[in-house]
Amino acid sequence: MIRNIVLAWALAAAPASAAGETIDVAAGIQLAQIDFDTYHALLLERCKVVAPDAVDALTAVMAQWKENNADALLILRQLYKVQLIQQMRARQPDATDAAIAAHVAAVQGVFNGGLRDRVAGVTVDEAKASCESGYARTLQTQRDMDFNILLKRMTLGR
Repeated sequence: MIRNIVLAWALAAAPASAAGETIDVAAGIQLAQIDFDTYHALLLERCKVVAPDAVDALTAVMAQWKENNADALLILRQLYKVQLIQQMRARQPDATDAAIAAHVAAVQGVFNGGLRDRVAGVTVDEAKASCESGYARTLQTQRDMDFNILLKRMTLGR
């Protein structure tokens, strides 16, 4: 359910958020768990078919977004992993490291499982709109896609 909502949102050509809008921390942490390298590669693969003229511009926007967000994403993913481990240890104090690792992998699988099918399942018109400017606009304007803001809000409480 989460991945359907998140990927549908990510593919949408959504309008920019209002500058004063607050970021939902829980949703942002979940969004940060997506393997954007894989997602972006799959989206570009699809764009090469449905909107080949848009690939270079979208690639450039994705590269800039990654440069701006890579460190924050790494930290957010580690924080989430620590939280999952702590929750599992609290629920099952006798859990083995292997069981904990399996649990963490399963949760991460919820966010990243089926990315290829999700990208392939988007209609041609929706994919074309995303390729031509929709997803680039989302990366550039949606506050929820600026993981530095989320990390700052989490660490500074703002």
